[in-house]
Amino acid sequence: MNPAQRQKIKERPPEKPGSPDPKEMFRQYCKKEAMRYTPERGLIIDEIYRRDGHFDVDGLFSRIRNRHPKIRLAKCSIYRSLPHFIKAGLLRESLTREGVVCYEHTLGHEHHDHMRCIGCGKIIEFYEPDIDVVRQRFCKESKFKMVQHTHVIEGYCSQCQ
Repeated sequence: MNPAQRQKIKERPPEKPGSPDPKEMFRQYCKKEAMRYTPERGLIIDEIYRRDGHFDVDGLFSRIRNRHPKIRLAKCSIYRSLPHFIKAGLLRESLTREGVVCYEHTLGHEHHDHMRCIGCGKIIEFYEPDIDVVRQRFCKESKFKMVQHTHVIEGYCSQCQ
């Protein structure tokens, strides 16, 4: 997703200063889960956090290959690492489009929602506290413990209407 396709409606809360180091967080996760922290996973984390915005596995793989042409990294290494990054709190599944899952990094970013134009693919991020209030009220009334949610409004942007 190029920056021109991202637009913010209501400013989402600003990034938190002093966010934790993603690689250090993942090292701690690896210790807790009794798994190895590998240089390849560190490289993937570096590339994820190098840029802001949404990404899919193919785009991430291409960025890594272009930036590090001599490093042999298989795309399946990315696929195998993503669930661990999500569980460690470094990423979240953000959007799906035409069967492709997109992700975004979480550290330093507050919660926000998305609108996606089904005409041109533009993604508009927004934050509306009232949506959070309603969601929390429904969860409380239903005695439902929410772990994660994705809110995507699909429609047509002003240019595609």
